[in-house]
Amino acid sequence: MEEQSKAGIGFKIYYTLYVVAGFLCLAWFTRNLPIDLWRDITLFIVLIIIADSVQISLPRGGASIYASSPIDLAGIILFGPAVMAVCEAVSTLVTEGIFQRRPIIKVLFNIPLLVMTVGVAGLVYQSFGSLTDTNSPLFLVPLFVSGMVYYLFNTWSVSVIIALRNSKNPVRVWKQNYMWNFFHILAFLPVGAVIALLYRNSGVWTIALFIIPLFLARYSFQLYLDMRETHINTVAALTSAIDASDPFTHGHSFRVSRYAMRIAREMGMTLKDLETLEYAALLHDIGKIAIQNDVLLKVGPLTDEEWASLRAHPDIGADIVEQLKFLKVAVEVIRCHHERPDGTGYPRGLREDEIPMHAHIINVVDAFDAMTSDRPYRKSLPIERVLDELRRYRGTQFHSKVTDILLDMYYRGDFTLIVEADATTEIYNSLIEHVQI
Repeated sequence: MEEQSKAGIGFKIYYTLYVVAGFLCLAWFTRNLPIDLWRDITLFIVLIIIADSVQISLPRGGASIYASSPIDLAGIILFGPAVMAVCEAVSTLVTEGIFQRRPIIKVLFNIPLLVMTVGVAGLVYQSFGSLTDTNSPLFLVPLFVSGMVYYLFNTWSVSVIIALRNSKNPVRVWKQNYMWNFFHILAFLPVGAVIALLYRNSGVWTIALFIIPLFLARYSFQLYLDMRETHINTVAALTSAIDASDPFTHGHSFRVSRYAMRIAREMGMTLKDLETLEYAALLHDIGKIAIQNDVLLKVGPLTDEEWASLRAHPDIGADIVEQLKFLKVAVEVIRCHHERPDGTGYPRGLREDEIPMHAHIINVVDAFDAMTSDRPYRKSLPIERVLDELRRYRGTQFHSKVTDILLDMYYRGDFTLIVEADATTEIYNSLIEHVQI
C-alpha cells in the first residue's frame, strides 16, 4: 500500500510538471510563429487530424499508434518547430477533445507531449545549420537524428508515466511496448523527406498523393496486429484444452507463464524472446492431453509404464505445436522444459547450455507453481519449504541463475504468489494513450 502511495505521488508530480513544461514550451514557440504561413499551418493541421483519425491500439500498454509522424517530420523540415508545435496542439485538441471526447486528463497530457515531441525534434533538426538545406541529400542526416529524437522523446515520455502509474520499471515498459516498433519510424523518415521535397518544389497539391498511402500503411499494420491477436486467441484456446484435460491443475499454465515472464523481464530479454517464452510457457503441458486421466490424476505412486507415458508429454506437446507455423520458435522450449542442468531430466537428458534458457526458466517456475499449488496427492507446501527446495537443488535440478533471480525477486517483494488464475493477459493500464509512431 505504501509503495502504491509513493507511485501515485510520483505520477502526480511527473504529470503536473510535464503538463506545465509542455504549455510553457507552446507559449514560447507561439512567440516565434510566422504569421504569413497561416495557410500552410491550416493545411498541416487538417492533414494531422485526418491522419490521426485512424489510430491503432497497441496490444499492450494502453497506448495507440497514430499515422501523422511523416507529416510532423515533413513540417519540421519545411517550417521548423514553432509551426509544428502549434499544428500538433490544435490538431490534438480537435481530434481528442472534440471528435474522440477523451477525458480531460488525457488531453491535457497529450497536447504537451506532442508539442514537446515535435518541438525538441525540430530544434535538434535546426541545430545542424546548413546541413538542413534540402538542395543537398545531406539533409537526411539531421532528419535521421531528429527522427530518432522524436521517437525516443515520445515513447520514453509515455513509458515513464505508465511506469509511475503502475509501479513498473520504465525501461521494461518501454522495451515491452515500444522497442518493437523502432523500425516503423525508420520507414517513416524517407516518407517525411519525400513529402517535404515535393511540397517545396511542386506545390501544395502533392500532399494528396500521400494521404492514401498513409491509410494503406495503417491498414497493413492493423492487419499485422489482428494476426497477432488471432495467434494469442489460438494459444488461449489450446491452453483451455490443457486445463480441461487436468482439472486439478486448472490455471497452472497461466501461472507458469506469468512467473516465467517476471523472470525473463528481470533478465532483460528482448520482446521477441518474451513472446516465445510466453507461448511456450502457456503450452508447455499441452502434450498431457494425450495422456490418460487415470495417470494424470493418480494419487499413489506411478508404475514404470505410467512414468514412461507421463515422460512422453514434452515430445508429444512439441509435435503438436510444431504444426502451427507461428509457434515453431516455441517447439524446442516445450520439448526441453523438463530437462535439468545435471542431465537427469527428460526426454533427452540434456545438460546446462544444451538446454534453451527459455526452457530453464519454465523448468524452475513450473516446479515453483507445482509446489505452491494443491495437487491430487498433496496440499500445497509452505512457501519457505518451497524456497528451501529451490536452494537445495540449485545447479542440479534447477538452473543456478534463474533460481537466484527468483529467490532475489521473492525476498524483495517482486515475486508474489498468483493465488487465482486470471485468463486475461497482464497489461499496463495507462491513462495515457497517444504515441506518435
